[in-house]
Amino acid sequence: MTSTFTANRQAWILYVLAEAGRDRAASKHVGDLYDDRAKLSHYARAFLAMTLDVLGSPAAAGWIDVLVSDLYNDAIVSATGVHWEEAEYDWWAMNTDTRSTAVILDALVRLDPDQPLLPSVVRWLMVARRDGIWETTQETAWALIALTDWMDATGELEGAYDYGASLNGYELYAGTASAETHLEPTSITVPAEALSLDIGNRLTISRGDGQGTLYYTAHLSVRLPVEDVEPLHRGIIVQRQYVPVDCPLDENCPELTGAAVGETIQVRLTIIAPHDLYYVVVEDPFPAGCEAVDTTLATTSLTDLEPGLYRESADGGWPWFYWWWWRWYTRSELRDEKLALFADYLPAGTYTYQYTLRATVPGEYRVLPTSAHEFYFPEVFGRTDGRIFTVEEGD
Repeated sequence: MTSTFTANRQAWILYVLAEAGRDRAASKHVGDLYDDRAKLSHYARAFLAMTLDVLGSPAAAGWIDVLVSDLYNDAIVSATGVHWEEAEYDWWAMNTDTRSTAVILDALVRLDPDQPLLPSVVRWLMVARRDGIWETTQETAWALIALTDWMDATGELEGAYDYGASLNGYELYAGTASAETHLEPTSITVPAEALSLDIGNRLTISRGDGQGTLYYTAHLSVRLPVEDVEPLHRGIIVQRQYVPVDCPLDENCPELTGAAVGETIQVRLTIIAPHDLYYVVVEDPFPAGCEAVDTTLATTSLTDLEPGLYRESADGGWPWFYWWWWRWYTRSELRDEKLALFADYLPAGTYTYQYTLRATVPGEYRVLPTSAHEFYFPEVFGRTDGRIFTVEEGD
């Protein structure tokens, strides 16, 4: 029985043969591989679709439609980003989800360049870079191939059109895109008092005739009273618990709603990533009557809990020893008013971050929610509810 990895390799070989003009050799096997397509990874289905496109056999059009439809059905879509994640890691190809997304983008640019999802795939692929490059040479090679084909298909490098933005009929901006300005983003901020409270606000993005693609995003940022804030999950799930400082990580302990002055408590944050995330920011505001215990200071008791992020699961097919050497968080910061956690790359899974707070000033405090979001896609986010935390006078 053919395995997924063997089928993937066959798809790649047939693609190379077709691109090299060896149509006869490739044509002998595409039918059998198409019939066995359920075993193919997403990227291998893209290779098979491109092979069929090159061969141009009578049955190719219908087969290509099926393969492309399968890819769209398996796409992971957020408000402004689209990508694909494989169920198993293909060691032979050194394949990653970023490489798969790049290969699939290249296939779709060839086969369905007018598909509305493609700009969001491009955006996701650009965000997946680290310090201007992708993580592996395979990712970089296929990303450059796909993005080059995309720019050629859309004529982006020779963009020439007028564009503008207006809010409720009032012009916010008007400009002209050209080959000299296509890499210069335009940012517009509108204060909350400029928005209507009783009726819907209409934001209009306009684009004139001409070559090139206009990319835009719009975000609304609002604040609610703590009592009105409920948990919300939009691509990231965040949970927060206050538990006794001696509560073991693997146990469920009673949740605390307060502490006495001088007491320490453990803050336990759970971060669930349903899909791979890039450039994640987690912020956990402290109750105003508490302060974080910085275990790096020489004056800190050795019994206080050292902050740390722990991965509870490794979904997505990565081997166990990959997690042994890979450090999944970038840094954490204990600031005066909140904890800030940053992760350049957070694979799908469940994580726990814990640290210690000490109660210092008596009173009843309203605690803002813990929040997490992708820095470049802030609409991919999650938050906890708000809560009341009481600090009482000590003995």
